[in-house]
Amino acid sequence: KSKAMKSTLFLICAFLVSIRLSTSFSPGKTDVIGRSLVLRGWLDNFLPKVDASDSARRLEFPEQYPATYELNTVEVASDMEDMKLVRQVLKQTQLESRQLQLAFDSAKHGWSPTRFHKMVDGKGAALVLATGKDGSIFGGYNPKGWASLGGARPSVAAFLFYVKSDGSFQKLQKVGGGGLACARDDPTYGIAFGPDGLVMALQPGRERVASSKLGPYFERGPQELRSLFQPGAIEMGSLKVFVGKYAAGEDIPYSEAVMDMTSG
Repeated sequence: KSKAMKSTLFLICAFLVSIRLSTSFSPGKTDVIGRSLVLRGWLDNFLPKVDASDSARRLEFPEQYPATYELNTVEVASDMEDMKLVRQVLKQTQLESRQLQLAFDSAKHGWSPTRFHKMVDGKGAALVLATGKDGSIFGGYNPKGWASLGGARPSVAAFLFYVKSDGSFQKLQKVGGGGLACARDDPTYGIAFGPDGLVMALQPGRERVASSKLGPYFERGPQELRSLFQPGAIEMGSLKVFVGKYAAGEDIPYSEAVMDMTSG
């Protein structure tokens, strides 16, 4: 197999060189396009194809892929007002059509990281919904949840979101692979989507402060935002975390330790 692979790579390289040489004598535009199409068709024999099985895999394992920008149209009868709101961003996630429950509410549980972890640890995937005192709405999706085990919890399917001035949602994908999607899973620390994408650390004296820097770990989106807020931090008015509702004895994905890898 190794020899066959080397032979195949040699043929590909040789073919590319021949194409390069054949186009070095200033051919016409039509010739270049024709050769490009031939090259693309020839290489298609060696490259993996996106087929029906890939589409089926996306349906069965949606969180092995980056978040979709599409909004969810699934309606769940048990959804209350805030649940109906966040349901919109849950398309292509494990919570897309699952019943939700409110695990943490700052109005009831306060702004303590220990209290936060007591309410959310081991509950699996979680959707964070926050409001700023200026009326802004923002948050993020953590596919691996929290467990207070230290370290990071990676996922390429993590995303941030905010509500635009027209009232619609804008989702921001994780970039650079899945590493540090949930940057800190410490019992004395709050929420960190990336080291700086969206941080709500719940630390003494700064319990209500949310900070954000876009680009390194989460994309800037179509508006090319540098932060979810201006000038980069905001005082929160409320903080809620929604998780899935599971039957007694039902397995909760990622409720315990996860492998700290950078690809998903």
